[in-house]
Amino acid sequence: MKKSLWVVVANSSIAKVFKKESSSLTELKVLEHPESRLHNRDLVSDKPGREFESFGTARHALDPQHTPHEVEAMTFAKEVASFLQAARNNKECDALYLAASPSMLGLLRQELDSETQKLIESEVDKDFTQMKPSELFEQFTFTYL
Repeated sequence: MKKSLWVVVANSSIAKVFKKESSSLTELKVLEHPESRLHNRDLVSDKPGREFESFGTARHALDPQHTPHEVEAMTFAKEVASFLQAARNNKECDALYLAASPSMLGLLRQELDSETQKLIESEVDKDFTQMKPSELFEQFTFTYL
């Protein structure tokens, strides 16, 4: 039985999913998250909250735990992970080759469930989203058929 092998390339605003054919890649899906391209000032409408110092009457701005841009990247990583988990559940994909910008790769690792992580044959921490399928095919050594 022939296995279905997918190549996923991603950054914080786009993810492309390819299926490996005999000696080429065919694009299956493009997931986009345009909010990740916006500036922080365009993602929030308010100034940060303020609070009083422990002692005295001075006040200072509260720093958010994550920037709005980071929050959007985390949201997109969840979306990509959900797509891949659904594909695994539907038995559409048997092996994954993953290439993503370093920060996105880290977020995807956090979001993918353990069963989907088991499908990963190779990871590359580079952004290959601008490559043509023929160029992308050359970036991987496919050991899984």
